[in-house]
Amino acid sequence: MPTDDRARVTATVRGSRRPLLPALGTWAFFLTFSGQGVRDLVGWWTFGVIAALSGVVLLLVFLYEGHRVPWRALPPVTTAYVVVCVLSIIWSQYRRETALAALLMLATSAAGVLLACGLSLRQLTDALSRSLEATLVLSLLLEAWVALVLHHPLIPLYMRDWDEVPISYYWVNGDLFNGGPIQGIVGNRNPLAFIALLTLLCVAVRWADRRVRPLGLVTWTAVSLLVLVLAGSATVSVALIVCAAVCLLLWLVRHAPPRLRPAILMSAAALGVALVAAAVGLHSQVTAALGRSTDLSGRWEIWQRVLDLWEKHTILGWGWIMYWVPWLPLFATLVVRPDGTPTMSAHNAYIEALFQTGVVGATLVVVLVVLLLYRSFRLALRYVDSDASVLLPALLMTAMTVQSFTESRLLSEGNWVLVCALGTWLGLHRLYERNRGDGEADGRGSSARQSHRTLSRRRRRAADRASCVGPGSGPAPGRPSR
Repeated sequence: MPTDDRARVTATVRGSRRPLLPALGTWAFFLTFSGQGVRDLVGWWTFGVIAALSGVVLLLVFLYEGHRVPWRALPPVTTAYVVVCVLSIIWSQYRRETALAALLMLATSAAGVLLACGLSLRQLTDALSRSLEATLVLSLLLEAWVALVLHHPLIPLYMRDWDEVPISYYWVNGDLFNGGPIQGIVGNRNPLAFIALLTLLCVAVRWADRRVRPLGLVTWTAVSLLVLVLAGSATVSVALIVCAAVCLLLWLVRHAPPRLRPAILMSAAALGVALVAAAVGLHSQVTAALGRSTDLSGRWEIWQRVLDLWEKHTILGWGWIMYWVPWLPLFATLVVRPDGTPTMSAHNAYIEALFQTGVVGATLVVVLVVLLLYRSFRLALRYVDSDASVLLPALLMTAMTVQSFTESRLLSEGNWVLVCALGTWLGLHRLYERNRGDGEADGRGSSARQSHRTLSRRRRRAADRASCVGPGSGPAPGRPSR
């Protein structure tokens, strides 16, 4: 068979199949957001094998389906932070653990980049939404089974041979019908509540984009709100309020005349600053209203001890490690819980970055968050009249930013995959706009030259200059999928 005919047949066969990457995207988000549930079920070593095979399959399918990574679209700040984490092996105080954590950082970063380059924004939203919905359903089913059938707390299956399992290591306590708090398959109420919040945001945006039926909207909204209430996470409650305020702001901007929009945005910014200042000043009252202690459930003590350690290695930190491993003496006794188990993180993404990667890494994380917030909100405001799908990056970044002040999860697993995916997709969008603008400018210049061939050189040059000036039309959001 000639080469051209073989190529046409191959293209036909590939085109007749449904792409596998959206389904793998759903699995990748599930594995990274709900990885603790998989580890509790099969153990750490088996989970490592599953994760490695999943990464290899994701890469092979990405290449087989003809996608590529435009290197100019890679977010430079995100890339720089990953490089710092990898290079920290050189100066790390625990090099073996840093090497493993650096490998995991590379894997999760690559997953986010591949998903952003292989899926459109709508496909990315669908994959994220389905994975989170599956987590919520499985969580409620597991909680119901423990409460109705098992009748006692469930421990991770790989801990069955332990003589004693600390309370904080329990997988599910079985308090579903006692009003919570519930832990779900992820084994922790805080990430479970955050998953419910992200599900709510995804479903709301998909409904506004007319891609969810009313029954689906009611069902998943009810499930998300039920999990939010039963999990009882104070941080996620605050994030929910902030995201609701952002949704209200975007709705007001959408329905306001263009001349009033700058005033609305300035007023909202001023009000936001005032509310943050009031919350800081009324710290005790706010934490009491959220049902938490003034030290944020012991976080102040954790932050103080971590900052004391950071002062010994201020510039580059102690070395990237992601989660604190309990077998290292440094972490085994740093902050001990009431049940005798060590704390596993700093519970603040910026303090975590400062401790592990020093001033250099923490600065990159702050710049990264600010840039993603700016670019995602800029995109949302630019297309607020035409496309609901572009609202999701701004809402996701809002939720993750609020969470980052009391949790370190921004820097690892599902949150980091999402950060890399959003950063890469926004880079693709910016690159697409730039290329399209250049193409339109070239086209307008060519047309002008054709129509003015009979003019004098001076007049022709003036016409060419005029043809290249003017507002370019923006691309349809969601287009830059490759």
